[in-house]
Amino acid sequence: MIPYYQMLMHIPQSIIDEQASRVKAYFEHWLAFMSDCVCFWEIPGDLDIHTQGHCERVLLHALRIGEARHASDRQMTALAEASVFHDSRRKDNYLDTGHGARAANYYKDYCGKGGLEFLPEAYAAIWYHDRNDELGDKYIATHAGTEVDSWLEVYRCFKDADALDRYRLGTWCLDKRFLRTDVAKTMTDFALMLVQRTIPEDELRRTYSQTDPFRPEDAE
Repeated sequence: MIPYYQMLMHIPQSIIDEQASRVKAYFEHWLAFMSDCVCFWEIPGDLDIHTQGHCERVLLHALRIGEARHASDRQMTALAEASVFHDSRRKDNYLDTGHGARAANYYKDYCGKGGLEFLPEAYAAIWYHDRNDELGDKYIATHAGTEVDSWLEVYRCFKDADALDRYRLGTWCLDKRFLRTDVAKTMTDFALMLVQRTIPEDELRRTYSQTDPFRPEDAE
């Protein structure tokens, strides 16, 4: 019998099978968790640009970046937790600054009920993923104690993973110069391919038609 999460999966299994064994194992575990346990607020409209499909791609990007940067198991878990919760409390498909804080508190409450181990570095990454890096860095410097470097690694890798999926908004929406890690800068072709393989063409056209009026004149 096909597992329930695989029936909902957007990414073809053939792409998952090509990943490093640790990436594949983490991805399958946490995708199943997201499918079974994470409740997303309903977003107005008919475009899936910030819900499960997006979080699924971010999960894969985060784990691939973590693996390439030799992340510890705890860091990989934090990246996975941040990926599956980070957009769960969005109100709309626009900027919605503050959805990170709402999602972080949902994550904390979920962990508090015994459903998951609470990792403060994942909480920080979720809370500040929609804020300027300076705010996230300041929070981490204040709260991480001796683990500042490890928390920053999770935060920056996660924000790069989230950014890699900006291709779902338009082919011009990701400027890799602003990615924080050199590893992520090598993954832009993969990120574009993943969007094209997981989002129907008509849905991409509708999304791109809405974002194209905002394309800068110098965008590629």
